[in-house]
Amino acid sequence: MSIAVLALQLALALVFVASAAAKVLRSDEFVAALRLSHLPEPIAVLTAVAVPALEIGLAFWLVLAPPDRVPSAFVAAGALLIAFTVWMGWVEARRLRVRCGCFGAGGGEVGPRTIARNLGLLVLALTGWGVASRVASPLSGLSVELLATMVAVALCVALLQALRMAWPHMVIDYESFQRRGATALEGE
Repeated sequence: MSIAVLALQLALALVFVASAAAKVLRSDEFVAALRLSHLPEPIAVLTAVAVPALEIGLAFWLVLAPPDRVPSAFVAAGALLIAFTVWMGWVEARRLRVRCGCFGAGGGEVGPRTIARNLGLLVLALTGWGVASRVASPLSGLSVELLATMVAVALCVALLQALRMAWPHMVIDYESFQRRGATALEGE
């Protein structure tokens, strides 16, 4: 069962790191989603800064917490996921067409699918809380090695997110490359 706790810790931590990285890298999309959901401007700006910070903090807490504090980390993760789900439900109830901004451009439009995804993550957090309340995590809590590993993983996830977002602009379209070459030759 301790392996189940570890798997849930790592899964939710990776989701939170990926989500925070996407929100930071595409902050304009996340702020637009908040504004389009009719949140007051000061709350939208505060939320755009606070949510990625909370997600990163929760990811680190889930992995670096001493075994007796892991259930609390799962409860905090569940609370944040409940807040996300309530916001999505509020947007869906008003029939607003808002992109989630959850994972950058890939987050999808707020609707039954994104709400179901959030509810699934909430189930993982609640399951983690239930299992971690009975069985200790195999992770020993804060250590220099574990902290360095978490920082390295977070940076790798952020770099992968940045590459995924930049990829369409990096790929060379062979036909347009040929046209530019032909145009350059004609100009000589």
